Amino acid sequence: MRNPLRGKKMLITAGPTWVAIDDVRVVSNVSTGELGSLLAQEAVRHGMKVDVFLGTVSYPFSVPGARIFRFRYFEELCHLIEVELRREKYHAILHVAAVSDYQARAVLGKISSDNKTLTIRLHRAPKLVARLRALNPKAFLVMFKLEAGVSDAVLMKRALEAMKKCGADLVVANRFTGGKYRGFVLGHKDSPVRDLKRKELSRALFRILKERFSK
Repeated sequence: MRNPLRGKKMLITAGPTWVAIDDVRVVSNVSTGELGSLLAQEAVRHGMKVDVFLGTVSYPFSVPGARIFRFRYFEELCHLIEVELRREKYHAILHVAAVSDYQARAVLGKISSDNKTLTIRLHRAPKLVARLRALNPKAFLVMFKLEAGVSDAVLMKRALEAMKKCGADLVVANRFTGGKYRGFVLGHKDSPVRDLKRKELSRALFRILKERFSK
């Protein structure tokens, strides 16, 4: 049976971004890179040409056959996107990275540890998913929306709103419930596709991608 994904180019962003407070301290998040690893493995298994923009992750990320571009800071991921997406045109982009929503005005040097209190002022960071869409307008773009402390209905509503605003083709609405990952694939004709495990979610996404590229 013909594999419609073979030879197609895919970009996956994965892991957290760092935001500097001073020369030695950062604000980050607890993204492990596990889902990005599973998606990259699935893409390679389907014969795709895979590039991964990978942050500082705790999950053992080993995907033979994929090209890995490392970043740590938010600005480094921005630079990778600007450079590589002007050079390469991708058929599909999975924007899985847990990108910082806020940035700090970093202090030169090291803030004294003798201060009794420390106030950090943050400002909104630009949405990188919008830049991905602008630079590769024809790519099949999947974005991820994480929420906490909300109902399934609210989670899905916010995710669909974000998808439409950014011009993505699919959105994965996800959260952790009782320490377990829970995701919904939205924007597909059969949505919501609900999977409680990352591996099942990865397989569901690639079923949709195969259908999309078989047309």
